[in-house]
Amino acid sequence: MSSDAVLAWALAGALVLAVFAVNSVRLVPADERLVLFRRGRGHRVTGPGLVFVVPGVDRGVRVPMCPTWTDVVWVEATTRDSVPVTVHGAALVATVDPVRYALAAEPADAATTDAVEAEIARYVSEHDLVELSGWAADRYGELTSRVDARTREWGVEVARVELSRIDVRLGWELIAWAEDLPARTPAALTMRR
Repeated sequence: MSSDAVLAWALAGALVLAVFAVNSVRLVPADERLVLFRRGRGHRVTGPGLVFVVPGVDRGVRVPMCPTWTDVVWVEATTRDSVPVTVHGAALVATVDPVRYALAAEPADAATTDAVEAEIARYVSEHDLVELSGWAADRYGELTSRVDARTREWGVEVARVELSRIDVRLGWELIAWAEDLPARTPAALTMRR
């Protein structure tokens, strides 16, 4: 074999090793973890920092670990006293189990948003319009617990849910509610709880 052929093979081998080395190093930021699955089976959580991955053997899923506020807008719901409202709010969400997050069948972020929207609609349907308009120190504790119970299976914790705005649409439902307002005195509301 000529020296040119040996040099060509050496360059090709060096190129393959360089590509392999570049594809095997991942930089994981401090607010993320990397869940590695080896051949679709076992898993391990790595990061932050430099992580070595075997290309073609390991599959890595990046998982955000820092708490974030998820906005929930335009949730249509009807109160217990039949008044349609539009709710705006937010939920403080954090990943507590990176492996469950990575194994979730659908993206955990989208599933969490869907769970928050569904529980807000359910919460509104269980309360009268007057009850939703009052402000208390821990008024959404029950709502937060419900959402958190649904999202734990995806490795996501919902620490807080807040409703920032409740819009009431003007329509016959609001007129019927206003005509029935004298029956909803504070004493009547207290007795109903």
